Amino acid sequence: MPDSFADKLAFAAILMVVVIGIAVVQAVIRLARTAAARRASLTDEIADPESLDQQSVRTSGFGRRRAAGNLAGEADPFDQAAAPAPAANPLAGMDAATLLARINADNAPPPPHEGPLPRAIEAARRRPIVFRVSAPGGPDTDGLSFYGGQPIGPADFIWPRSQGADGVPLTFIMQWDCAQLAPLDATGLMPDEGVLYCFIDLSWGNGDAQAQLEAFLHHSGPTEGWAEIPVPDVAPPIFGDQGPRCVAGCTDKVDDAAVFVPRIMPRFPFAPAAFDYPLTALDPAEGERLFWGDASAAPRLLAVQNEGRADTRPVRDIDAPRPDFARPFAAFPHDFGAVRVLAAAMLDQTRRPDRPTSKHLFSDLSDEERVARINGWHNEAKELFALGCQRPAGTAIEQQIADDVWRWAEERQGMLRFGFDNLVVRSVDLSLGVGSAAIGRIPAEWIDKAMAVHALASEYMADEAPDHSRPGGYDEWRARKEAGELPRVRNTHAPTPAHMFGPPSYVQGYVEELVDDHLLLLELTSGSGPEHHFGEGVLQYLISPEDLAARRFDRVTSVLSGY
Repeated sequence: MPDSFADKLAFAAILMVVVIGIAVVQAVIRLARTAAARRASLTDEIADPESLDQQSVRTSGFGRRRAAGNLAGEADPFDQAAAPAPAANPLAGMDAATLLARINADNAPPPPHEGPLPRAIEAARRRPIVFRVSAPGGPDTDGLSFYGGQPIGPADFIWPRSQGADGVPLTFIMQWDCAQLAPLDATGLMPDEGVLYCFIDLSWGNGDAQAQLEAFLHHSGPTEGWAEIPVPDVAPPIFGDQGPRCVAGCTDKVDDAAVFVPRIMPRFPFAPAAFDYPLTALDPAEGERLFWGDASAAPRLLAVQNEGRADTRPVRDIDAPRPDFARPFAAFPHDFGAVRVLAAAMLDQTRRPDRPTSKHLFSDLSDEERVARINGWHNEAKELFALGCQRPAGTAIEQQIADDVWRWAEERQGMLRFGFDNLVVRSVDLSLGVGSAAIGRIPAEWIDKAMAVHALASEYMADEAPDHSRPGGYDEWRARKEAGELPRVRNTHAPTPAHMFGPPSYVQGYVEELVDDHLLLLELTSGSGPEHHFGEGVLQYLISPEDLAARRFDRVTSVLSGY
């Protein structure tokens, strides 16, 4: 602590600046949420209640709630041209104490639910349903529960679009065999026959106030004779203009990059499985609600992942030495998709000749020679990518061509060495997701590595972690680490999975305002499913018990939030 009066004065001033800074940031966040709520209330005030009764409440962008559909003849509450002049700053003239009190009041959780929660709400939040992915076998053998690919449905299936029959087709995300879901449903409200489908608009930043951003559809059975539904010719590339940057086998380092982005997601079958979510002590009087916790769920998810499986493989050690750069198996690159993954990686590594990797690799060359060499490799990688795009990604490549491509990569291994195993896994995963004709040429070891990416949970070995709960715990841990005395311990990696029912994740949305009277129909996060790239976003879809019982999936409420 400061000793002199001047030091104390300076310390107090710094402390006040920090407090006010934190307060202002929190106030801005709260005001943004209040504005979003006001926009939602404006929508409710101007919309015809009877017409809204037939529409679902949806979100445009991240965290902006709105009503989907076309409100003909109604004013648009989001029309900036018609918006009134901004109100005076409500924070003006407040001292720090008043501001902090205001922030605490504004950020308080919604008031506690009066009385016990409805039976369906209580039952569902304690019994999440997750989806255990398995290696694809093909549409004829994988059943009716799967991610991506083409939906399987009746002949009269209508592909949902963003704005009626003339809108942009939504991207098919997944479907569930309701006969598999029903025995796992703690509420007894899910359909027990037919198929439930999920479609989403994956174009980032869609600001169309009238567009439908998602669609949940239920088609009744019997399902015999159903077939794959053709993808509309006008279906957009997945993830819009972000697709070239995030989809396997794609790159934004070539001209017309979007042309090479697929219009369907990779196809992986799954088996729904339910488990009892760990009980957590909550204080309803304080408005506490149950939210997903990765640490709490990890042991249960690991049990679900390993159920009925005898896995004798050693647990992965995250500190094990990286293998030397070498051809992973004789056929690699085994298909045109693998060539694209390899070329895209080289394009990324050679995008800037002045990167430290380039300078280290060519330390014996002048700057001009190094730039010329890297630019030459970059142009070669473009040609290789063009080769990979000559056939569908799942087309097997001739062995001679594969050998030639490998020699090219081996001679440039300095640019590919770091993370090369992940590159191979990504190419094998792409092959699995598109049903490649070259699957039989991939060793089981690499199939297993690719499938491990989709596991609900996995174990790994690492040094014992420090104990931060007691004073001096970290310093003691550091000393033991430097002395080589830390034991290796088994850990569980279990990121938040895609799940139906159970508690939602807590992010910067307003899902806490809905959980007392809505069921979580589906939550998706980045990495929760094959090629699920939502940045820091979390997609949550909720439905009331009454609407679920009535099969009113058009009334699903979406909360799209970001950490």
